[in-house]
Amino acid sequence: MPEPSGDAGAVLDLDGPAGEVIAAVWAEALGLDEVDPDTGFFDLGASSGTVVQVVHVLRGRWPDLKLVQVFSHPTVAQLTELLDDA
Repeated sequence: MPEPSGDAGAVLDLDGPAGEVIAAVWAEALGLDEVDPDTGFFDLGASSGTVVQVVHVLRGRWPDLKLVQVFSHPTVAQLTELLDDA
């Protein structure tokens, strides 16, 4: 399993299309080059700690994002749909 950088979002631009932003934050946190938008976050190697990390970063753009929303919308595509409607 890739070693997470521990600093997701440090150099990431949170502007742009929601799906691209979410995928970039997840990829950074998981140490991946890219993330398939239809693959579950935990299937990609995430842990509960990784969820906390990415939610913290994504709140820079979506301040009302809750941890439980990542668990209930575990793919980039699902979370994008939720946040685009917010």
